[in-house]
Amino acid sequence: NASKKKAYNLLEFKNYQVHKMKDEIDEQSNKLKQLNSTKDKFFSIIAHDLKNPFNSITGFTELMIENNEMYDSAKRLKFLKIIKGSTTKVSSLLDNLLIWANSQSGKLKFNPKNINLSQPVADVVSFLEIQAINKDISILNMVEKNIFLKADENMLDTILRNLISNAIKFTPPKGEIQIYATLKNDFTEITVKDNGVGISEADIPTILNVNEISSSMGTSNEQGSGLGLILCKDFVESHGGEIWVESIVNKGSEFKFTLPIWKE
Repeated sequence: NASKKKAYNLLEFKNYQVHKMKDEIDEQSNKLKQLNSTKDKFFSIIAHDLKNPFNSITGFTELMIENNEMYDSAKRLKFLKIIKGSTTKVSSLLDNLLIWANSQSGKLKFNPKNINLSQPVADVVSFLEIQAINKDISILNMVEKNIFLKADENMLDTILRNLISNAIKFTPPKGEIQIYATLKNDFTEITVKDNGVGISEADIPTILNVNEISSSMGTSNEQGSGLGLILCKDFVESHGGEIWVESIVNKGSEFKFTLPIWKE
């Protein structure tokens, strides 16, 4: 009887292990299916968003080559500006794609250090200044100079660049964007606020969801893949922070995120 009981207990334990392994395999299988679905959606959106700028570059380049003698300097300059705008869009998308690929493969190392927030904000605003000038949009850097973060420099730059670029994209000409920060216990809450088209209440829960990623057009028909916001979410959460959006249609949006403060 003792031997039978021992054998029965062993069998029960083995059954438990088998069921546990099956559950783990099912869970991994579901994760892989979700990742594949996300990857396919990314590729579809990115292929679409790469196609239009390249078509624009090709089309206007051919026009300039074939009709070079017919166009005056003003016409050629107009075409060159369109080509430059298209290459900028492609470059930005490829930058985000490369960063996302590195983050997914584990090649992107998390290296937090003491950062004065006002400096990277000023650098990103300067980098995106021409994009704002083209739409006659004012960017107000209201971040105080005594706020220090414990943050990864490259990740912070990517977060700021994508959120501010997004605000420019969805703000109409002559609009305004504000960037400011407030201390909340051990974290700093950073806000990128615009007076653009806003986001509907139904779309807010999906805006930062990797499973709901979508491409949308800006107020001047700028294109975007939605990949930038997913990067922002991943990088903010890598710091132990949160990111969310508050918005009213036709009134504007506020993208807010928290990052830890630097402690001596």
